[in-house]
Amino acid sequence: MARRADSRHRYTYAEYLAYERDSELKHDFVDGEILAMAGGTLRHGALASRVSAALEANRAPGCVAFSSDVKVRVLATGRAYYPDASMVCGPIETDREDSAGRTITNATLLVEVLSPTTEAVDRGAKWLDYQQLPSLREYVLVSQSEPRIEVFRRLPSGNWEYSESAEGTLTLADGAVIDLARLYADLPP
Repeated sequence: MARRADSRHRYTYAEYLAYERDSELKHDFVDGEILAMAGGTLRHGALASRVSAALEANRAPGCVAFSSDVKVRVLATGRAYYPDASMVCGPIETDREDSAGRTITNATLLVEVLSPTTEAVDRGAKWLDYQQLPSLREYVLVSQSEPRIEVFRRLPSGNWEYSESAEGTLTLADGAVIDLARLYADLPP
């Protein structure tokens, strides 16, 4: 059976930015598609909030922590995402194409709280995109189902080192310390 050509409209990045300005929802931009972000669960929201708070509370001088309201654009691929938390250490570089100045391009740390519906993308296509950010030092995945944080840390060679923690405290490259017992205590179901 022959496949039909994809008939979906492909948006330009400028069209995406205009759409975002007029929308009350957040959207990722992937290969010309504007993808609405699904609402998170209470558990997801609590974990994302706690991670953002830990980043802010322990950030190194010269670093700025951001919540999921800040968009990150990967200039090498043109894609844009709203990670659950992010950080920039050093001068903040905004996307020149975003005249509103709401998109950063030089995140040093990105955090995604895993969901059953997004985990494959967070571990796959999105992670491949994020690796194209020259500034990125760490990519952190936070499990909702069990106390577990996975960290991908860029080595001086450019390769990535993987580690995971299920207990104790985790110190990230930008100075943030996450206490897993505190992070996962009293979470909503």
